[in-house]
Amino acid sequence: MIETIVKSSQSPYYEISKEDQLILSPVEGIVEHVFIQEKAYFYEWEPILTIKTVGKEIKEISVPFSGSVISLLVKPGDKISINTKLASLQDDLLVTGCD
Repeated sequence: MIETIVKSSQSPYYEISKEDQLILSPVEGIVEHVFIQEKAYFYEWEPILTIKTVGKEIKEISVPFSGSVISLLVKPGDKISINTKLASLQDDLLVTGCD
């Protein structure tokens, strides 16, 4: 499994791989909404979830690849810290117009 830290101010770092991508929180706060479901397909830059930071900002979490949701590791209302594991995703390795 590859860990991916989603940075709040820039594109997330990730490696193209058949392995699962473990998405980590870039901020401390509370999970507000989860927009994806386990085993569902998601598109690149589609919002995965939102986090309300300790400063009351809403941060939208998305990734620069499309694929399948392997597992969700948080739910709305969960308190999280920086680098908390949020989700495990699988890149479908398809090249799209945004790549």
